[in-house]
Amino acid sequence: MKRRLSLAASLLHQPDILILDEPTVGIDPVLRKTIWKELERLRQQGTTLVVTTHVMDEAEKCQRLGMIREGQLIAIGTPDELKKQASALTIEEAFVYFGGEQA
Repeated sequence: MKRRLSLAASLLHQPDILILDEPTVGIDPVLRKTIWKELERLRQQGTTLVVTTHVMDEAEKCQRLGMIREGQLIAIGTPDELKKQASALTIEEAFVYFGGEQA
């Protein structure tokens, strides 16, 4: 409930830029889907969204990704660009590739 309340409070003043740290952690799947629909609506209305997440299917919903490992930016681009560069089927595979790990 605290996560829901903090997210709602952050949207009240209709910000131009919204920075969210793992906005759907601990949220049930139905509400999670609703939150991502609302974030997409905000983006389409011109709100800049900066989202941190370790959940790769959520990262895939973003327009542009910056992948960070051990404090270093290891890759930047759209999800499709990063998957193509890494010859990967998923963003998770691309992260492993850019992080220099073996799959």
